Amino acid sequence: MKNFELLFDTIPPYPGLNIAIIEDGDADLVQSLYKFTKSLDAFLHVMHIGETQEKKENSIRIESFSLEQAKYSKFSILYDFLFLCIDMKKETNIELVFKKIYRVMKNAGELYILVDKKDDRDYAGVLEDSNYVALNSIDLNKETRVITAKKMHGWRKV
Repeated sequence: MKNFELLFDTIPPYPGLNIAIIEDGDADLVQSLYKFTKSLDAFLHVMHIGETQEKKENSIRIESFSLEQAKYSKFSILYDFLFLCIDMKKETNIELVFKKIYRVMKNAGELYILVDKKDDRDYAGVLEDSNYVALNSIDLNKETRVITAKKMHGWRKV
């Protein structure tokens, strides 16, 4: 996706970061993010919607994934950054998705959601109700915007 790499400027260049992407088939996004994480000496967890060939190496894990599964992490990993790169228009219960993501993120972890500009749902309201703060919407290109949000560490049970 054009301009996706611009988001990498918001990630500090610290080794040992845990970064995840939930995606539904854009190999270019995954490859771009993988190159970036390798340059940081970070770990990348690719959660592919649907069936895929699973892979595990030192710096990457690729596995099949479903938004309907009860838990989004089987490995007790908390993520510093999580990219949600799926067709959000297909999801009917986005609040539940955001709450499940909340449970696998570190406190103050950053969530990046790629959204079609034609999608007019109130993501900000749903994210705030799910205990996210510091919401921003960034136009990535003509068709796509990115909504960023931080996990608020705190007081509400999600």
